[in-house]
Amino acid sequence: MNTKIQRVDISTLPKTIQQPYVLTESFDFNIHEARILIRVLQQIKKHQFIQMGTQIDMDNNVVMRFRPKDLTVGNDLKLVYQSLSTIRKKEIVVKGTTTDEGQEVETRTITGIINEATYSTNNSFVDLKINADWYKVLVDLSKGYTPYLSNVGFQTGNKHHLVIYQYICQWYKKGEIEGRTLTEAQVRENFKIGDKYNDLRKIVTRIIEPCKNELDKFADKSFNYTLVRANPKATRGRGAKIVKISFKFYETETESVNSTYEPKRAAKKISEFRKIYGFDDTQEQQLGGLAKRYDLSYLSALEYENRPYLLKQENFIEAFHKLIVQRSSA
Repeated sequence: MNTKIQRVDISTLPKTIQQPYVLTESFDFNIHEARILIRVLQQIKKHQFIQMGTQIDMDNNVVMRFRPKDLTVGNDLKLVYQSLSTIRKKEIVVKGTTTDEGQEVETRTITGIINEATYSTNNSFVDLKINADWYKVLVDLSKGYTPYLSNVGFQTGNKHHLVIYQYICQWYKKGEIEGRTLTEAQVRENFKIGDKYNDLRKIVTRIIEPCKNELDKFADKSFNYTLVRANPKATRGRGAKIVKISFKFYETETESVNSTYEPKRAAKKISEFRKIYGFDDTQEQQLGGLAKRYDLSYLSALEYENRPYLLKQENFIEAFHKLIVQRSSA
């Protein structure tokens, strides 16, 4: 049996990833742990389904092999290994079912976000093992996972900036939710600031303003903010204390809405669809339009999940577009 593990080529990984916001809410990742998680989520999104190219060992773990330097910025690989150790200690509970004496019963599996990491002493590779049931949860795109650009985690060196960006991506809905007002307690909780700094003024100076400047440069979403005082008319004293921050989210011009569209990759996938469904040139152009509007990995996952149904339909594009609309509005 061939047990060779294929190393992940990060040049083929998607630009956007989808992350369960529960990870952002529940865990305080440092920036190095966050980068490891981003690479894992990129690889998961690339494959989408556990049957498509992932490798499972005898202990029911999905195995991914990376070059250590691809999990970080710079050349300090000790930070990678230290972060693999700390992220391994972060546990998650996965719901499931099993059969006990002929009856189906619910189960709970306690597993690490990463189960195990093995690295070569010459720094040529590191193997990450992820519980297969936890992997399936991460693959499932039907649970309202938050899409965001993977490069943000590698371009910022501040974990709070990444968390703020993820927060914006979670809540921003153009025309619906375009901002939020947060108290000091909410700012500290949602942005993982804890008890750092004495008051909101210092948080704005040290975190909020630098974060805005970074996101404006290399992210697809950023924010403006207004400071809310205890007494809006006060200029000094207790009434002038900042008690809330009102955020206004927006899409930047740095990355357009279709920034994740990759023509060569889309053309290859459309060619695969054409072989399966036998549609004509007009439908191929229509599918190309969908690929520009929606994330390609999402479309691939949706098509694979519904292939038996789609193969029975006379008009593939019409049926597929209907599925997209239904899933998007669910």
